[in-house]
Amino acid sequence: MSDFGNEGQAHRLEQERIRLQRRMAEVAASIADTEEQVAGTFEAIAERRSGPDAERLRVEAEEARGYAAKERGRAAGYGQGSDDDG
Repeated sequence: MSDFGNEGQAHRLEQERIRLQRRMAEVAASIADTEEQVAGTFEAIAERRSGPDAERLRVEAEEARGYAAKERGRAAGYGQGSDDDG
């Protein structure tokens, strides 16, 4: 009976691991989307500015895109977009 209980617990833990991994992938993908939007906003504002302000905003946009790329990598690492439904 103990073995059956352990198997059931192992299955529940594996299901929870899969659920959490999918959620982490979703969150990472959402963060990436948000960072892309931030970058776009910075670039749009930079278009209307000149000089150091515009350059600073372009740098900020580039940094936001870098964060977005990192988060997309995390999402991929967690299995975002996987066809495996567990």
